[in-house]
This record gives sequence, structure tokens and C-alpha cells, in this order.
Amino acid sequence: MQDSEGKMIFIFGSKGGCGQSFIINCISSYFATKTNKNILLVDFNIGKIDSRIIFKVNDNNIRTIFDIENSETEIDENILKKIIVNFSDSLNVIFPPLYFDDLKTIKVKNLFKIFNKIKYFFDLILIDLPFYSSINYLDFEDFELKNNKNKNSNERKSNFNDFSDLISNFCDKLILISLPDLISISNLKTIISQFGESINYLNPEVIINKYNIRPAISFSVLNSVFKYPVEYFIPFDKDIEQLYLEKGPSSIFKYNVKITRDFTEICDHLIKELF
Repeated sequence: MQDSEGKMIFIFGSKGGCGQSFIINCISSYFATKTNKNILLVDFNIGKIDSRIIFKVNDNNIRTIFDIENSETEIDENILKKIIVNFSDSLNVIFPPLYFDDLKTIKVKNLFKIFNKIKYFFDLILIDLPFYSSINYLDFEDFELKNNKNKNSNERKSNFNDFSDLISNFCDKLILISLPDLISISNLKTIISQFGESINYLNPEVIINKYNIRPAISFSVLNSVFKYPVEYFIPFDKDIEQLYLEKGPSSIFKYNVKITRDFTEICDHLIKELF
């Protein structure tokens, strides 16, 4: 167990196919290979096998967060070990469940306990969490938050009533991913609105992915749409994405091309900001 609590980064995408998982997998792998931090990636893309393919995991019966029984008991280290897959360097991954048929809802009380516990075992936790799809499997009933630690506000909320409150309580950094088209941008604005006033305390950063792919809207229009500035523009690089698919996300950092330099800049900035 580490001496201080780990930091949590939540990454949301504006729509399917925007590159949310691609970006978070690359960022996680960079942290694991280029820093001395103990990294945990939590994938909530329920029903998708993408992360198993990328990290070359063939076992589709890996236990997940949704396999932890909803109970009043504490979450201990032995329970966490059953759902965490360890890789080389310092990368650890919790994979999503693949099958919807027998998928149980998870009480937010339980998710709260899990998030609290993993913060004591990992320096940096990255959450790949589709904003809407996962809400269907979260049970918010009878959940009361007694110690909401909003660092930038003197007010303390006592009740957890929605998804954005859950994220706001744990999030040290919010990253929003979008493609450079009007539909994606519109979806991203909707996501931002769901956070309400709490978005002001999360210090969000917007990343536009595949900016050199048409149809794209202009830089000036992008910055007029958001209250928060667009921090990074990730170019599309077919060769790098193919390398990512064939050899995994850590392999792309062996090449000095713009997309890898951009990822390096993003990661170095996050390390300085969070630590």
C-alpha cells in the first residue's frame, strides 16, 4: 500500500469511434513504461472485446468489477487481485464484462468503495468510461455520500443523486475526447452540460482527435463552441494506428512522429499537474 492516495483521471468520448479507448490505452502505456508510477487502467466499455485484443488477453472469462458482490463488507486487497490483470512494467488493467445476459447492476455504494480502495494501491488510475452506456448498470438507490471532498468548494453535498456527482467526487482530472465534426462537438457539449456547475472544479481539457480527417470544423469555431479551450489536436496517423493494433500501445512510442510527440506532451503535462 502506498503512503498517499492515487490520482484518478476520467476520460470521456463524444461518440463511439472517436478514439477514446485508443487515447486512454496509449496514455496508460506511456505512464507505465516511461514513469515510475504504478498504473491502473479501468475499462468500462461493457460488451466490447477491444481492450482484450489490444493487450493480447485471450481469456474472456476474466472477472470484473461487476463480479464483486454488492454487500456491506469492505473491499480488501484479495478481492481486488481477482479482477486486476498485471502486465509488464507497471501497467495493470481491469477489463469490462463481455456478456450482457447475466450482467448485474452494481450499487454505487460498492463502486464508491472500490474506487476508494484502488486509490491506496495505485499512483494513477485512468477510467475509460462511456458517459451514457454505463449508467444503465449503476444502482444509485439509497446512496448517501458523507464525505464529499470537493477541493475547490466550501460546500459539501450529502446525497449522490446522479452520475456526474459520482465522477466529480473522485475525479482529479477530466479529459474529453471528440472528433472534429459538428455531431461529435454537439454530443460533447451535452456531456459537459450533464456535469452542471461541478464541471468548473474538474479543470477539464478537450482533445480533438483525428483533426486532419474531413469533415472538420475550423479551429476558431471549435474554440467558440466550448467554454474550455481545446488543449490538444491529435492527428490521424494510419501507420501508428496499425502498429497500435498489431503490437500494442506501448510500441508506438518508439517512433518520433507527431502523434507520439503529442501523446508524450499530454502525458508529461498530466504528470506535472497531478504530482
